[in-house]
Amino acid sequence: MNFIIDILLSCVITFGWCLMFTLPLRYISLCMILTAISFGTKTLMTQANVHLAVATFFGAMFASFLGVYFAQKKGLPPKALIVPSVICLMPGIVAYKAMVSMVQIGYFGFSIPLFVQMMTYFFEAIFIISALVLGLSIPGLLFYRRKPIV
Repeated sequence: MNFIIDILLSCVITFGWCLMFTLPLRYISLCMILTAISFGTKTLMTQANVHLAVATFFGAMFASFLGVYFAQKKGLPPKALIVPSVICLMPGIVAYKAMVSMVQIGYFGFSIPLFVQMMTYFFEAIFIISALVLGLSIPGLLFYRRKPIV
């Protein structure tokens, strides 16, 4: 039940971003479907004990492949569908914890445990962002190449 609620809440986030990007109303449902697939993939993989960065990579890759496919079908730029649908994959909590750890070091003074905690969260956020970027770039590497791969 929590899984469905999480997906619905991620679709609400996507709806807000679609309105901010002034996406035509007829394409907002398509963005929400992409969000449900990408966020659902990430959530299912993390529940199956897959690392969050790997799960984010696959979620972003599925959204990107489907976004390119539907954008070509509907005559839209792919970024119009993909960007709002992957915003919910950003590492908000992990980045927030890294920043809180940094503030705690500034407030309480330097200590090894706080520094290790800050660096752990910081690198986890970097890995998640890198996985998101790599997942989004795979379709571009495959479909929009000027030269053949081989």
